Amino acid sequence: MSKNTLLRNRFYNKASPGEFNDPKYEKSKFYRPLAPVHFIGIFVLILVVFALVIIIEKQLPSGFKIEDESKYPDRFIAERAYNILKNLTKIGPRTAGSFENEVLAVKVLQEEIESIIRDANENHVIELDIQKASGAFNLEFLDGMTNVYQDVQNVVVKVGSKINSSHSLLINCHFDSVIDSPGASDDGASCAVMLEILRVLSKSEKILRHNIIFLFNGGEENFMPASHGFITQHKWAGEVRAFINLEACGAGGREVLFQAGPNHPWILETYSEEVPYPYASSLAQEIFQSGVIPGDTDYRIFRDFGNVSGLDFAWSSNGYVYHTKFDAIEQIPLGTLQRTGDNILALAKGMAQGHQLSNVEKFRPGNLVFFDFLGAFVVRWPMLVADVINLLSVIFSLYSIYGNVNDAEVNDSIQKRQYVRKLVGCMFIVLSSWILSVVSTVVIAAFLNGLGRTMSWYARPLWVFFLYVIPTLLVCMTSVLLHAKYYNKSLELSPWTLFQLYYDAYQIIWTVVLLLGVIVRIRSSFIALIWVFFAALGNILKSKLFSKWRDSKWLLLHISMMGLPFVQCFYLIISALYLFIPIMGRAGSGSHAEYLIAIMVSSLFATLFSFVVPLILLIRKVERIFSLLTGLFLVSLAVLILTPLGFPYSGDLNSLAPQRFMMAHTKRTFHDATGAIKNVSTGYWIADMDINSPHTVDRYVPEMRKAKLVEQDCEDYLYCGLPYLVPVLTMIWKTHWVPGPSPILQVPVKLEVLSREKTSGRERVTLKVQGPTHVGVMISPVSGIKLEKWSLKSEKPLAGPLWRGRDTYFIYYAYGLNPVPLVFSMDFNIPPGHSGAIMDLAVTSHYLFGPGKASEDLKNLVRQFPSWTAVTFWTASYESWIL
Repeated sequence: MSKNTLLRNRFYNKASPGEFNDPKYEKSKFYRPLAPVHFIGIFVLILVVFALVIIIEKQLPSGFKIEDESKYPDRFIAERAYNILKNLTKIGPRTAGSFENEVLAVKVLQEEIESIIRDANENHVIELDIQKASGAFNLEFLDGMTNVYQDVQNVVVKVGSKINSSHSLLINCHFDSVIDSPGASDDGASCAVMLEILRVLSKSEKILRHNIIFLFNGGEENFMPASHGFITQHKWAGEVRAFINLEACGAGGREVLFQAGPNHPWILETYSEEVPYPYASSLAQEIFQSGVIPGDTDYRIFRDFGNVSGLDFAWSSNGYVYHTKFDAIEQIPLGTLQRTGDNILALAKGMAQGHQLSNVEKFRPGNLVFFDFLGAFVVRWPMLVADVINLLSVIFSLYSIYGNVNDAEVNDSIQKRQYVRKLVGCMFIVLSSWILSVVSTVVIAAFLNGLGRTMSWYARPLWVFFLYVIPTLLVCMTSVLLHAKYYNKSLELSPWTLFQLYYDAYQIIWTVVLLLGVIVRIRSSFIALIWVFFAALGNILKSKLFSKWRDSKWLLLHISMMGLPFVQCFYLIISALYLFIPIMGRAGSGSHAEYLIAIMVSSLFATLFSFVVPLILLIRKVERIFSLLTGLFLVSLAVLILTPLGFPYSGDLNSLAPQRFMMAHTKRTFHDATGAIKNVSTGYWIADMDINSPHTVDRYVPEMRKAKLVEQDCEDYLYCGLPYLVPVLTMIWKTHWVPGPSPILQVPVKLEVLSREKTSGRERVTLKVQGPTHVGVMISPVSGIKLEKWSLKSEKPLAGPLWRGRDTYFIYYAYGLNPVPLVFSMDFNIPPGHSGAIMDLAVTSHYLFGPGKASEDLKNLVRQFPSWTAVTFWTASYESWIL
């Protein structure tokens, strides 16, 4: 049988069922292609790997009980932390400025700390301080803002010894919560963990080499003023040499180390050496610092305003309950507290007992590439070492491909130039297949959008496998198969050589990615590294040692070589999906969540299947494979469309996935240039948190049928004439307005223009703003006028998004229990000949707690929402002037 005949039989499927069993075929130089069952077996193996990785990802240690303490005297006891958390969360929501936060929560913490101090070992010197801080700073978060704060509280404890070290490790949590949330995971659990760590350290007879400062800060949800107050003003701030920040963007699960540094690689080395349950990745750090995740932590404050390096940890699983009423203690198993407690206790001991804190500047230079392997251990190396390893892997990869080029010339009579030319064509089709797979999933997403069946994966993430993973695999295999059929039909190649051609194409693409990562200094290039190294190693083994292996033995070798990078990359992918899928429920209706998830899933899995796709070239009767996968996709699509299983939300306490609503009962007042009121409107402002908002609840909440999209107001008024609590207009730009009764404003806003001083080319305007605990001030100078400076204790004014082509500025102001007006002056640069108004100014007020939070009208409205929703609600006002 000729080579051409075999090639035609392979791709045109004209071979009879028995032809592949012909003894002549067995004796030819062309080895027998694999049966369809081999590919089905690989597909099943992939599903098993998926299941095992998910199970491993969810594993938690057993939580120690108080009764176990005598057996483990120096161990973290999860039950005690749980009891502390129970006392803290039963207070209810702890909004900064409320009695619950400023008095009751502080009392719980203070009593617990004083009890620990009383029972402490005499080897330790423990000091407690309650700090009140005031100040201001610029925060480049989302649209940018200036945060002005008054009398925020910190509960600070320092554990030292008679050594009297002047160097300290800082461990931070925050005990305040967002409105309507018990704040069990965000961030009460972290504070409970810290208190139990404090107890364990205080009981130990071992003296600490350096101090540990425990900062329980009371204002993180107010955009981090309390940590700013500590690091810039507290008497112990100057001795902080490194920090550990504990946060949450989910509940339960494992805490992920998602930020480290800047510089100071010793901190990460200590982490990898000390913690029993590592979970860390420089990929997570690069993703978070890119800004694609809408959030920030006190890590930024310590880094930017304290010039201190440290580690940032957060629980990321079950992000559905984050910042909702469902963030209760029931969402946090003992195993979560035990895992985090064991890790942070070991890390704190390692850092406080280490010599590096004595001279951190000596260990400042350098950054590390780091990632954990299935939570078992951390792989880490300095960037310089990473560059060397990456470049050596690039050389190793190119060498292995060069060997394949030579082998093809010897075994298949293909000239080197011809092989390289075909290789370039294969690389092109591989990249094209990735693009086509993304396009195909976007088409599917558009189809679902058109049917109103979006976000099915929100409550049931398994849907992404049927909707987007299977089509991605189908498109990639089809592209390669058709390309091989038509582009390479002129070559007389065995299926094995043909497979090698596409294998090499994938390997070169990953090699180029790795080389670019070295050039651009991307730390997450370790992903490309593991693909390149193991692909090259597989090439060497197949060509040099096991060149005669075919069928099952060859397949096992291929799986063993590519299995590790496949498993590790899926481990990273599943972690990313656990994070991003819940975020789609709070990313705003303008985020096009269905398209984003389709693109994200298709992109990730297209690359994950890199060395799976070429196997289709070795399988006969491929129509069976395509029929199976296509059938799975079509059946799942029908189930999604025709059954309730496609409903995107869940109110089941065991599998929560609520739809979020943010609603402000609002009064809007607009003044003209003379100061006269020209317009007043009252009603409910709905900030749309996902793409299905707000009409999913029309049948339950009749008022929502009257919701009108806010459009023209965004042209006419500063910040759309709406009471944005924080500057998130570029993210939450799609909102609705429902006309309704007037709210009750218990502490109405008062704006006084104390003075307007004009000099040559300048005007200074001094304002006094009075209102409730949380107030926003929005400013936009008219065209041609510049705001040069103001009297606030921040840096120069930080401009936000343009409005009508003009700069905007957002001031967020909050105070503690006692009302303090905001008084400040602004200096404007006025061009010659200008007359009339110099700015648009708006003041918003927010009643986030207490009797003024909600009128009966608002409460009655909220009661109508179904159980599968999570409604955050408050009373607000917006009042604008032209000055």
